[in-house]
Amino acid sequence: TKIRLITRRGFGFHTPEAVVALAMLSLGGSRPQLPGRDPRISQ
Repeated sequence: TKIRLITRRGFGFHTPEAVVALAMLSLGGSRPQLPGRDPRISQ
């Protein structure tokens, strides 16, 4: 599953919070605004 893949990638992280944050970014629905991108142009 996707969670197992994320936890395998997260073995190099120092804290479990970093793995949880990676899972939230990967599987969550929120898409943070990246710097230097025009929000009007959908890619």
